[in-house]
Amino acid sequence: MEKAIRSTNTGKGRVQLYPSGILHQTYPDGVKLRIEDSTAEMEIYEKEYCNEMKRPILVDIKNIKSVSKESRGIYTSKETARYLSAAALLIGNPVSRIIGNFYMGINKTAMPVKMFSSEKEALAWLKTFVSE
Repeated sequence: MEKAIRSTNTGKGRVQLYPSGILHQTYPDGVKLRIEDSTAEMEIYEKEYCNEMKRPILVDIKNIKSVSKESRGIYTSKETARYLSAAALLIGNPVSRIIGNFYMGINKTAMPVKMFSSEKEALAWLKTFVSE
């Protein structure tokens, strides 16, 4: 993993920017994401990290306990796709796999989204979405 060049607390988690241009969102164990959490994240992404270019994001969902329907709607919206070019969901346990499958199966995403159990493979895929 690259060393982050910038890091911001997003309320329920932390987002980092790597020299490659990829964002990485992480969460502590047992997080429950609600609409206010997702709205705050999107504002940070748009204003602090993606105001000049679209960026791909690696979202580590291994520690997430739940994501509200409203939050899923924000993450999959056309508005979010205006500043995020793709999302890789990093899974690691049965709960995160269920959340990832639910996210991808129920919600039609406005950007490419793919699940990975390997961080290395997720980053390689995301690098194909980095803007020059």
